[in-house]
Amino acid sequence: MELKQAKQAVLEAARNLLSSNLVARTWGNISCRVGEESFLITPSGKAYEHLSEDQLVLVSLSDLSYSGSIKPSSEKGMHASVYRNKPAVQCVLHTHQEMASLASLLGQSVSVPTAFQDILGTSIPTASYGLPGTKRLHNNVTKVLQATSSSALLMACHGALCFGPSMEASFAIAQALEQACKEAVYVHAPMIKALEGTSSIKLAAAISNTGNLEYGKTLDPTLQQLCAKLLTDKTDCNTILLLISQEVLAVMDMVPRLAAYLDDFAQIAAPSLAVMHQNAPVSKLLGKAKHCDALLMKGVGALCMGNSESEAHAVATLVQKNCKAEVLHLADLRVRHITWLDARLMRYVYKQKYSKLA
Repeated sequence: MELKQAKQAVLEAARNLLSSNLVARTWGNISCRVGEESFLITPSGKAYEHLSEDQLVLVSLSDLSYSGSIKPSSEKGMHASVYRNKPAVQCVLHTHQEMASLASLLGQSVSVPTAFQDILGTSIPTASYGLPGTKRLHNNVTKVLQATSSSALLMACHGALCFGPSMEASFAIAQALEQACKEAVYVHAPMIKALEGTSSIKLAAAISNTGNLEYGKTLDPTLQQLCAKLLTDKTDCNTILLLISQEVLAVMDMVPRLAAYLDDFAQIAAPSLAVMHQNAPVSKLLGKAKHCDALLMKGVGALCMGNSESEAHAVATLVQKNCKAEVLHLADLRVRHITWLDARLMRYVYKQKYSKLA
């Protein structure tokens, strides 16, 4: 693919990934092969809604070198491995789509329904866990790539790689993968299907352009007081959204603490979230919110915080997905959460590095 064509394809794919909920915030990445010796990839930590051509990075396929001050995605090695092992592949999507992410927790290959075998193959393999951006993850992915003929693979506790001869083909693969993984997840945890229904993400409180506090129309006075304190005390919080869903409410009734099952939740939301009561002292709630960007309020929903509405919405999306992961764990105890140490490490790195780039 020519460089100009690759730039257009990557930017269009970035917009489509956001609108299709295949990624949240800066998570996930996109690349296109350029000639025989390089590939174009999205940058590290840049929000897709504001991405421009001059922020895309051309990377050498042989040694991962690049020029300029903008860093390519930390997962560039994973993309390079796809191109090295799959010569026919022209485009790679790394997504955090919901059902594929949940299926990655099962720790096994996912059988593909007949309807999707033409595009995906008969099974989707899962690469063993490795922290994002590490050689361990890249090596685990490479082992799977060398052993599979599938056009997609899962990465444990992380997400999916979808790759094809064009960007359109890669998107079609991602969509088929989501349907195949949905069937696998429903088999393992019928409760996830039973709980699915109407969910809402609405404004709880925000700091307006004039510096005034604005509240959601139906927000309880007690929550108004809490939100006012959060917006005052958390320097990186300008918007708070209230997530209400059957999955979130059910999980708060079943466990005292929501562990991190997925990398994106650990980084963007929290290493874990304690279930809190609305009548708990405000000082205690503020203390819990100091090192996380969500509060689970039993019987109410999840307060999701961010510098902007889009950032808070991304947090809400990840809380919802991670609650489904908890339900999957309760249905199949072989599903394990990320270790506390790994979750804390990812959260620290994200807050110190990536969140400041977005």
